[in-house]
Amino acid sequence: MNRFDIRSRLTATPRRQIGLLSALAGAVLIAFFLAPNALARSSVNTANVGDSFRRGFVAYWSSSSEDFPTLLSTTVAFWFRFHLVKAGVSALLLAVAVALGVVLSRYLRQSADGRTSRYPLALLRFFAGVLGLFALVALLANLQGAAAPFASLLPMLMSGSADGELTATLGQVQQQIAAYPEGRHSPALTVMISDFARYHSVLAAMAAVVALAMAGASVVLWRRLRTSPDARSRRAAVFGATASALLAAVVLVIAYANTTTAAHSPQALADFFAGGW
Repeated sequence: MNRFDIRSRLTATPRRQIGLLSALAGAVLIAFFLAPNALARSSVNTANVGDSFRRGFVAYWSSSSEDFPTLLSTTVAFWFRFHLVKAGVSALLLAVAVALGVVLSRYLRQSADGRTSRYPLALLRFFAGVLGLFALVALLANLQGAAAPFASLLPMLMSGSADGELTATLGQVQQQIAAYPEGRHSPALTVMISDFARYHSVLAAMAAVVALAMAGASVVLWRRLRTSPDARSRRAAVFGATASALLAAVVLVIAYANTTTAAHSPQALADFFAGGW
């Protein structure tokens, strides 16, 4: 058996892994856009969720009750399932992207002398990193939406066509939220403020965890820099450590902003209805 045959056997498995993981990433990415609506839909789906929510919200505001009417309850339930499925697909996509990045990194180290094949693999590793970042952002956003589906639907009040009833209802909401907690207000407003605070609190907590993880990864990579065997490994460690530190700083800002919004949810909700969200 010559040297070429030995090398072919050693690299066949990583190549198959890269191919399988790339195909799986593509399939999961397609599922990210198609599966949530297909699995969560009922009488409400992505085509009519905005209209259903606006009609349900008008009925809810005028009901003088904290309990959702049937149409709004159905809409919120769909939106919860939609985000829950999308969060699950996002988690799977993140796992595939991380696995692909690990396999590519190992293969790149093994093929250090193969310049002709290294650059396409490096480019593929870059796209795996972008895909992983996309999956992480999608996971956080959809977990936030699943934790507070009613609040995450509120932007739909400002989109689409607004009839006379919705316009009048939004005017009443703005008046009552501007005076809150003084004066009389609809029970729905209390629920809206509470859910709005939860919506931002959830993202603040998740962002803090991600920032801590990114900061930890940056520290580990800086320490690995001391033991890196060659210049290329050192460059990779410096890039990874710097990128992790920058991402940690960005995510920490997001955590702080959402913590502030949750702590002042009445004012933040008033700003939202005034067009400031």
